[in-house]
Amino acid sequence: MTRSLPIIIALLAVSAAGCGGKRAPALARYETTREMMGTFVTVTLWCDSDERAAAAGEAAFAVIARLEAMMSIHRGDSEISEINRTAAARPVAVSDDLLAVLKQSLHYAELSGGAFDITMAPLGKLWRDAAAAGQPPSSEDIAAVLPLIGWDKVKLDEEHKTVRFERPGMALDLGGIAKGYAADRALAELKRQGIGSAMVNAGGNIAASGTPPDSPGWRVAMQKPGASRGERLPETVLLNEAGVSTSGDYERYVEIGAKRYSHIIDPRSGLPVERMSGVTVISPDATSADALSTACSVLGPAEGLKLVATLPGVEVMYVVMEDSGPAVAKSPGFDGRLAH
Repeated sequence: MTRSLPIIIALLAVSAAGCGGKRAPALARYETTREMMGTFVTVTLWCDSDERAAAAGEAAFAVIARLEAMMSIHRGDSEISEINRTAAARPVAVSDDLLAVLKQSLHYAELSGGAFDITMAPLGKLWRDAAAAGQPPSSEDIAAVLPLIGWDKVKLDEEHKTVRFERPGMALDLGGIAKGYAADRALAELKRQGIGSAMVNAGGNIAASGTPPDSPGWRVAMQKPGASRGERLPETVLLNEAGVSTSGDYERYVEIGAKRYSHIIDPRSGLPVERMSGVTVISPDATSADALSTACSVLGPAEGLKLVATLPGVEVMYVVMEDSGPAVAKSPGFDGRLAH
């Protein structure tokens, strides 16, 4: 069920001089939050009209709703559910948006050496069932599922717009990229609606365009790992035509017995990532930031920093929980993307 919170209108209004000495219409900030994609999605924009702002916001949320209906594994009528039911038996036709998501997913899977992998659904189910039973899966259970995991077992035919699986029992889960893609597509719709300055936050997967008035970019606070909910790091990311995503176990995890396990599972071993609290990736778009934050979480600081060094416009910060406390590792350009 979608819940719409009240619009916060005109938190700040400014006016600017236009051509010939005329003053442009005053801009005001509009913000709306709705419960979608299993999280809260916030659309923030600057606009000169209540009516235009409302129409643009509705158009952006409509894009996200359409993508959620397409990519949710929790909906039996979604495209991804049809793929999971059928793609081992025959090629399944996919829409343009889903084709784009699958193509990018396989790209980041190959780029990361399989650290990011959308064929993780069987492993995710195994660990969820284990959590419900109160006992971690055995090594035999994990070994039985691992043959179903592997991005290279997904065969995408771009010419005919179809996808198929090499093995029965395979299934896809786009949870590591869907929110970033939805944020990007919603932002593109806001641009199409004539909104030059906007930010879409899909559960911490953020896409931003333009700049708010009198600011060099959108300021995004980062959650402080290991702290109470809402406590932020002192650093603030500055976004302009870029995306940011944070993956970590400080809010999403499962407890089995007396041990806490990260919700991020290494596709290569079938085991949850250990000793990781937060990975923040800044990238040219939210789709890549979303996928890379998961990949970097699985790879760890040493390999993750090597990967990011090969990617133009991408920066990463790790906060790793050591016995002595949190340890921070950053790519060389990360601090340059912060507000000062």
